[in-house]
Amino acid sequence: MAIIVINPNSSTSMTRQLEQECQQLDGLHHEIYFETCNGSPSSIEGHSDGAIATFYLLEKIRAYENNLESSHASAYVIACFDDTGLEAARELTNRPVIGIGEAAMHAASLLSHRFCIMTTLQRSVPILQRNLDQYGLTNRCAGVFASNIPVLQLDSNPDSYDRVLAAARTTLQHSHGEALILGCAGMSQWVRAMEQDLGMPVLDGVRIAIKFAESLIDLKLMTSKVGSYRYPELKTYD
Repeated sequence: MAIIVINPNSSTSMTRQLEQECQQLDGLHHEIYFETCNGSPSSIEGHSDGAIATFYLLEKIRAYENNLESSHASAYVIACFDDTGLEAARELTNRPVIGIGEAAMHAASLLSHRFCIMTTLQRSVPILQRNLDQYGLTNRCAGVFASNIPVLQLDSNPDSYDRVLAAARTTLQHSHGEALILGCAGMSQWVRAMEQDLGMPVLDGVRIAIKFAESLIDLKLMTSKVGSYRYPELKTYD
């Protein structure tokens, strides 16, 4: 039994970073495999990147679903905070599919009255606001804010942490947020340091999504196939 964590972009360095961070999770009792979507955009920053990445994400899930006897996939985690392709992915499998954005937002609502989200670029803000509406959590969010640091600079620019931390402090002060969600998988390595620096809960959706997936597997809960996520008839694609 395994949880498949899929990075929808093509950055192998980000996938390796996620793997290093998440292998340290306490209490894991399932195997975790990390996948990169080769051919996808190197980062997902906006609607067009997300549309292209969705194709490669779904191809990964189809491959696992067609080879379950050897893969032992029990759940999937989509490691992009935009929850790229989440609804489509749930159509392709009856196994749990967890988006790191949705997971982090729900977890933050359990830990605080109102939370803030710090993402990368401004163009991602409307996408996350739309997702909050869809998940029914808009009233629990004190705001979605952009650090204005591109995804691929989070790791390569040595000033990135200090810039995101400064933006988070300003944001939290003005919005009265009680918890901070890191709105990009590329920020996952900062969660402990930022929690200490800010003195409040700081949430990384990748870790949360993996633990949620484990819980759903243990409870033997599956994606509903009555209605929206009903498994489509087998189709061929030219």
